Amino acid sequence: MVATPIGNLKDLTLRALEVLKEADLILCEDTRTTRKLLSHYKISGKKLLSFYKDNEKKRLPQVLKYLKEGARVALVSEAGTPGLSDPGAFLVTRVREAGYPIIPVPGPSALTTFLSVSGWDLGRGFLFLGFPPAKKNERLKLLKEIRDYPYPLIFFVPPHRLRSFLKEALDLLGNRTVVIGRELTKTFEEVLSFPLKEALSHFGTCPPRGELVLLIAEAPETGSKASLEEALTKVEAWRAQGLSLKEAVKKVASSLGLSSKELYQQALEKGL
Repeated sequence: MVATPIGNLKDLTLRALEVLKEADLILCEDTRTTRKLLSHYKISGKKLLSFYKDNEKKRLPQVLKYLKEGARVALVSEAGTPGLSDPGAFLVTRVREAGYPIIPVPGPSALTTFLSVSGWDLGRGFLFLGFPPAKKNERLKLLKEIRDYPYPLIFFVPPHRLRSFLKEALDLLGNRTVVIGRELTKTFEEVLSFPLKEALSHFGTCPPRGELVLLIAEAPETGSKASLEEALTKVEAWRAQGLSLKEAVKKVASSLGLSSKELYQQALEKGL
């Protein structure tokens, strides 16, 4: 299971490079993308076989035949780590059942790449939900099911669905803070943070380029509104992690259902 770059081809690890050079067969979610990667590293003469969601079952007997003959088989997705919102889980299960070892070759992942620059302390956990359902009614059902979840929510979102998803999240989750990563490791890479309402306005009517990763703040605490002292403590904690006062106040006010303006003024008076 070989992790490959999510954009910048220089992010391929030395071990992944070695494995791809030695592989007898490379299973590819997109053979065109894999050929580009192999060409960049001057790897030629490799047997490539398309392997994606809709042909996994059809390809399995062929893969098992290669393994039975002692071949070294590598699986790569179009980008990132196989099995993480990409093909891989089905193959791993069946190959393991057949008695063959599965070897992970770690490396790039859009999820961990994004989280490392989010600025959020996720030590208490988070809920990763991959790509939201394509159908609107299914997305709405999902958002309703998770709106009281006490941990941050992470999604992969295609550009053509960004505005509709932001609007649905705003309507069902409230004006929480969202961090958005776009074109990670590529030329036009950017990571933005603002309340959902501002995010909706920022992206206008034209879909942005490239797939996106979204991190949405956890549900506000239940019961009565958090005390001002509790909110200021949280602001202080975010400031200690490097956020600006404005960013810290927005994040805390959104998650606790408080007025950003009032909390900002109180934070100034406290010298935060």
